[in-house]
Amino acid sequence: MILAADFGGASIKLGLVRENRVVARSRLETRPEYSFADTLEAVATEWGSLLKSQGLTLADIAGAGLALPFLINVETQRVEGKFEKFPGAAAMDFKSWSRSRLGFPVALENDLRAALLGEQAAGAARGKTDVVMLAFGTGIGCAAMVGGRLLRGAKNRAAALMGHSTIAYDRPVGRCGNIGCAEDLASTATLSRLATAQPEYAASKLAGVAKIDYKIIFTFAAQGDVCAQSILRKSLSVWSVLVQNAVIAYDPEMVVLGGAILRSHEVILPAVREHLRRHMPSLALEIPIVVSALGDDAALIGCAVMAGQPGSISTL
Repeated sequence: MILAADFGGASIKLGLVRENRVVARSRLETRPEYSFADTLEAVATEWGSLLKSQGLTLADIAGAGLALPFLINVETQRVEGKFEKFPGAAAMDFKSWSRSRLGFPVALENDLRAALLGEQAAGAARGKTDVVMLAFGTGIGCAAMVGGRLLRGAKNRAAALMGHSTIAYDRPVGRCGNIGCAEDLASTATLSRLATAQPEYAASKLAGVAKIDYKIIFTFAAQGDVCAQSILRKSLSVWSVLVQNAVIAYDPEMVVLGGAILRSHEVILPAVREHLRRHMPSLALEIPIVVSALGDDAALIGCAVMAGQPGSISTL
């Protein structure tokens, strides 16, 4: 049995994983006012509750894994970078914490890389060795596997920053400092700003919505709202170009798409496939573009893969 936790912007998903299956799960609300040490303590306490619900204790656990929205230095087991929802994570000594709090090591991984490990072990990419995974939600995440090994690069950034690719070079500088960043053009984090900038916004039903998300965009677009249709059309183009860029860069045998926005995969997948069919240079598209088979469980199962096989997750 493995303890797993997937840290998201709005909530932290927790699970007990056995043989690549989540047998018990829970969820904690993200509390940005907490120090990261306090957040980890809340995770450990909730793991304890999950264990108790199954009649288990820490003595029954073989390891633990954390999927984090950061770049991870797997050699030092340290977080690199900042994320306002989890202040103090970069200063955390995970080795000392896990030794004193759990009594065994905890494995760390970037959340999308963990999700890709999960999909390869038990999901849509099972048996594949060259895979790209992108997740569309609050931001845009990406991970790549080449020859059966996670791709990291010299500074642990390989593939992970694909969401910050320049999609429109003539746009102003965005939140991350890049110009025409994909996340700025098509993610939940910037959706309200994108909506209010549309000339059709004032006459749109979106003007009466307190908080705009993509569920609302898809719903209103299907009802004929011109502003929502414009935003959706542009978003589909951005996501399609991003998938195309990933295919050109990493030459995968499969692309897996995940994230909250993929609940509308019946609209997104055909648009992405059609874009690649029309615009892939010099070769016919023969790459399956599929939706995540594991959903919210993907990163939890990926945590179990890396925690259950310490030192065996090969990387490039």
